[in-house]
Amino acid sequence: MRTFWLVSVAFACVAAVSARAEDAPIGFVKTLSGTVTLTHGDTSTPAGLGSAVYESDWLQTGTDGQVGVTFRDNTRIALGPESRIQLAHFVFKPATEQYGFLMRLAHGTLECISGLTTKLAPDAMSIETPGFTVGARGTRFLVRSE
Repeated sequence: MRTFWLVSVAFACVAAVSARAEDAPIGFVKTLSGTVTLTHGDTSTPAGLGSAVYESDWLQTGTDGQVGVTFRDNTRIALGPESRIQLAHFVFKPATEQYGFLMRLAHGTLECISGLTTKLAPDAMSIETPGFTVGARGTRFLVRSE
């Protein structure tokens, strides 16, 4: 009976660690002014300094809003007023050489300074807009989409 209990506890611990790894933040809000909303799943809340952002989250700024986010690979983005972006996909696992970063800019202004993802895998990062796709190749750029 004791062996069964120990195996059950060990399995539960492994499952909990795996769940936490999948739910790990991909970045954090570093700068903020005005109205900024963070949507995670079906829940929208005002963003705050230090707010965690996760894969598939949406960030939206109001007419007076601006937000800056730093990601785990040290990519930095800044959204201007009246902008909306989805952090659609993020993978940064240097130990297994797995990389990917996809953002979808619905509208507004995005400034991006790419981090380690583009240095380690130049084709792994892109920004989709309603009219075009930008492939980031280790650079700094500004995108505006109406």
